[in-house]
Amino acid sequence: MNPDKGSFLELVYEARIKDLVKGTDDQHFEASGVSLKDGYLHIIFDDLPSLLRIRPDWRYIAEEPALIHLKGTGSGYEDITFQSSTGHWFCLIEGVKTGEDTYLPRIDEFDKSFSFIRSCWLNFPIRTGNKGFEGLSFMHHGGGEYLLCLCEGNDCKGGEKGAKPGKGRIQVFQQSAEQWEHGCTIKLPKAVRYRDYVSLALHNGSLTVLSQASSALWTGHIRSDGGEWDDLFEDDGQTYLFPRDEKGRSIYCNLEGVAWLGNGRLVVVSDKAKHDQPGRCTRKDQSIHIFTLPD
Repeated sequence: MNPDKGSFLELVYEARIKDLVKGTDDQHFEASGVSLKDGYLHIIFDDLPSLLRIRPDWRYIAEEPALIHLKGTGSGYEDITFQSSTGHWFCLIEGVKTGEDTYLPRIDEFDKSFSFIRSCWLNFPIRTGNKGFEGLSFMHHGGGEYLLCLCEGNDCKGGEKGAKPGKGRIQVFQQSAEQWEHGCTIKLPKAVRYRDYVSLALHNGSLTVLSQASSALWTGHIRSDGGEWDDLFEDDGQTYLFPRDEKGRSIYCNLEGVAWLGNGRLVVVSDKAKHDQPGRCTRKDQSIHIFTLPD
């Protein structure tokens, strides 16, 4: 599956976050994750200990977005997910240094009103602090409930090895006392040849993975009978591309979080453009984007 081949997603509408949020002096909103709950988008940032709650149809509803301060252990988070069985929110810290060259991912847990409850380690050492887990979601499988964590690099590695496509990995955890124990690894189909992986979402029996570097997303159908972790998907799935410019170049260069809205629509959020990126990448950064699948 060529990462540059696929059907193009169609833009419905989009907006810069700073243009939607009032009553704050913050000008930078480096969005890193999004979750839909009770008709609201919940967006977290990797540069702010805050959460933005906003309606996905903000253009038509006269309701001001709310910026909620998160009093946890992290100064910023990589992704957010909701656990329906407990009614709690979980926010991901990519990596906390625990040794000279070792980092552990961490989870901050909040109640429904976003009051901090506790922090728990994810028992999965990583070697670089900025190439760990990026995506977070809960999944029911085989009668159990599991936390899925998406590795940013291929084969969960950083550097050149992590950029070599074809080894997308999701790590599976179960909670044990004050930490989450690693159980097994989900291997994305080898046909999913992205250079990185930054967010995942479960929706209607499918699993979706977002890639920033490839400016694309992949959706695979989970076997209806559940299947084993190493044989989870029915087939190689489907790749969708985000719009390009007239020269075929990426313009959505900093996608970080994805969630499904239903009826073929999805929301993605964008981080701040990097200093070494071309100017076209700054036009879509720090924003909320609503897309629909092609007919």
